[in-house]
Amino acid sequence: MGFIIIFAITLMLYSSINTVLQPNMGRFNPERTKFIDQFGDNLLYRGNMPLVRVNVPVVHKKFALDEVIASMVLPSSMNAPVNPKVKAPSSLPKQYFFINFSLLSKFGRESAAYHIEEHFFNNNPAGKLIHYELHKLLFKGVISRDVGRIYDEVIIELRQQLISTNNSPRIIYLHCKAGLDRTGTVIAGYAMRYLGYSYEEAIAININQGLRRAPDFYGIMGIQDYARYLRDTIGIETIGNIPD
Repeated sequence: MGFIIIFAITLMLYSSINTVLQPNMGRFNPERTKFIDQFGDNLLYRGNMPLVRVNVPVVHKKFALDEVIASMVLPSSMNAPVNPKVKAPSSLPKQYFFINFSLLSKFGRESAAYHIEEHFFNNNPAGKLIHYELHKLLFKGVISRDVGRIYDEVIIELRQQLISTNNSPRIIYLHCKAGLDRTGTVIAGYAMRYLGYSYEEAIAININQGLRRAPDFYGIMGIQDYARYLRDTIGIETIGNIPD
């Protein structure tokens, strides 16, 4: 139990320090927007933090809705959908309900970014913010030895947003800060739970979508625990072998 507590504290400190020291906080990168899945008229994408810098009337950051939407029809977004049975659309509906599915931390510089998102959707009836603080959830799961069930709540919510018929068509944008680690963890979990991916296939999604690398150590740890939960508790047989 002592090791688990020490490890969880290390995770919390790592996440906090990493959040504070990131030099590119808030720089939206359209090349990291990737099409994931479709259900009916609803679309699911992943990406990085959707904030851009504006200089008028003073320098500040704003939620980059127009830039995010534009990135969804770039060729870089359309390659290698996670669901191989659907094809990335070359255009988006003119009218849609936008769901910002945020995994940001409320600590440090990400806290400011989260509040920009919150303010935007509090004043924008054409969309809504859904927030899960994934670093905090992993910390909680390590302490309680219940990462799998806790992550499952997030991934089920993501799926429910995609298949909902309310406010359809809807565009769902899943993101963390960089769009690689926390986002990669949730997309890997989604693929294992709903699309028949094995653990090894799920780990490779970031690479297959052109995102340079797999999720970081803590992301891999979360994916492994979630894969065991899906295989051993839920009974999903396609998960296959999971490293010890």
